[in-house]
Amino acid sequence: MKEYIIEKQTGRAFEVQKGETISVIDIEGKQVADFFAVNANNYNEFFSAGVTVDCKESLLITKNDTLYTNLYRPMFTIIQDDVGVHDMMFPCCRPETYEYFFNNGKGHSNCFDNINQNLQELGVPYFNTLQPMNIFMNTSVTSEKKIMIEPPLSKPGDRIILKAEMDAIVCISACSVSEGPCNNWECKPVKVILESSVNRDT
Repeated sequence: MKEYIIEKQTGRAFEVQKGETISVIDIEGKQVADFFAVNANNYNEFFSAGVTVDCKESLLITKNDTLYTNLYRPMFTIIQDDVGVHDMMFPCCRPETYEYFFNNGKGHSNCFDNINQNLQELGVPYFNTLQPMNIFMNTSVTSEKKIMIEPPLSKPGDRIILKAEMDAIVCISACSVSEGPCNNWECKPVKVILESSVNRDT
């Protein structure tokens, strides 16, 4: 078993083998974690939020659901989900995001750079766009089709556990938005645990 703390507004990449599990834990509560992954043996295959929503035919992704790649192949299965509310609609925040909404994009930490930089350290090419699974992010769609962002429902210690269906390189970024309700106006760290499924205490 390996444990890592991803400090607030930073990211980290990990190699995960098929059959292993990855736990993402909200240490203090109400903190979003951007989750992205690529096939370790084919960098042209990667996690797709859009394909996952297409296959589920729902924006609600939770326990027993599968995360799919851009090639419509299973990548991860959610085997535990303490919260049950995650976002599949929003792209990674990037400098342009903060400039557009808050006029403070220059030098702002962001998940787009965090994920790309950490993946590149493991040899993964740069992605021009990143559509992650925004773990614990609390979004909803109104009857007028407006997308609402509210503070996460996750409490301290809440987690989601995913089982790898293929060898993958995963990157997780502790969301950098402190300017709105996404992280309840305060950025915090997250914990990640990697372990073999046969050794995991269930």
